[in-house]
Amino acid sequence: MRRRITTISISGALLALAASVAPNAMACSLPGLPGIRAVVTLPPGLTASFRPAAIAPGGAPSIVGLWQVKFYSGGTLTDDAFDAWHSDGTEVLNDFTNPIEDNVCLGVWSQTEPGSYKLKHPSWTFDTSGNLTGLAVILETVTVDAGGNDYTGTYSIDFFDTMGNPVGSFQGTLKAQRITAD
Repeated sequence: MRRRITTISISGALLALAASVAPNAMACSLPGLPGIRAVVTLPPGLTASFRPAAIAPGGAPSIVGLWQVKFYSGGTLTDDAFDAWHSDGTEVLNDFTNPIEDNVCLGVWSQTEPGSYKLKHPSWTFDTSGNLTGLAVILETVTVDAGGNDYTGTYSIDFFDTMGNPVGSFQGTLKAQRITAD
């Protein structure tokens, strides 16, 4: 419970939206108050050449693996995260926020066509005192490039109160680079 005392918002725009609708902050969120607090550049050894472990149906490179994902809103970098897409259709995201802000969350994904995928990522929302205020559902649609090293796409976040009523939404773009063991 102590770990969920505070949570953060996606961006300045989302913070304004959440404040106008309800005093929400989001667990496992896309943080930033007008933008990201720090930019993380991976050392060259973590982004070495890509050797696909698996080819997805249709001959396209698989989404399965570990990625560094950067989330943008209005051209501003709002979050930087590590995202593991597993072959069983589950996903785990760890963003750059402090663990007390609940920086690890889970999702499920499926392939929509060769090289393209959709992700559904639910997340609880809390006020600044740690009280549950509702739910956020993050949806992503992404496409892995032909080389299998990068993916790009869009995301949206829909917010709901504790009764399931919609209270707002937010959209943006994302870019990811595969992390390998080479």
